[in-house]
Amino acid sequence: MADTGEKPRKRRFLGGWKFIAAIVLVLGYSAAAAYGVMSDTSVRGLTVKMFNVSRYCTAQSSSPRTLNYNVRGAIWSASSIQTSLSHVSFTLSVDASVMGTATQSDTSFGPGQSVSFNLTFTDPTLNPTMLPLSSKLVLALGATVAAGLYSANEADSDSTLQTFASTGC
Repeated sequence: MADTGEKPRKRRFLGGWKFIAAIVLVLGYSAAAAYGVMSDTSVRGLTVKMFNVSRYCTAQSSSPRTLNYNVRGAIWSASSIQTSLSHVSFTLSVDASVMGTATQSDTSFGPGQSVSFNLTFTDPTLNPTMLPLSSKLVLALGATVAAGLYSANEADSDSTLQTFASTGC
């Protein structure tokens, strides 16, 4: 006698724990990749902008007048995550002459936020009595930027043609 009853076929599909493990791996990889992209965007998207520039002179009894530039502005990033800045330094150039450098303490900001700065650059060598009415100012920023998985030395600059009220101090 022959056995005519058919055995049920086993379905071959990814099921049970293998399916769950595959989903967890795909989600984990996707989350790590997204976080890496946000980190890179935050680090490489560093931006500096001058909003208010003024120049003035200071006089001390023992020395001639000293020319000063006061620069106010902000730093931000195309950040999607918390971004930290360290070793922050600024360099101001006026009409292609370097006025000086300034540093700022380490700081951080979150998504959609910025850090403001108020800097004073002094040049005792320029003659403050004969200054051009308009000057091209370039503010360069250098900093170590850290966000999420990445940290890098980044630089950015902002330039403006500034017209002042008078040609002297």
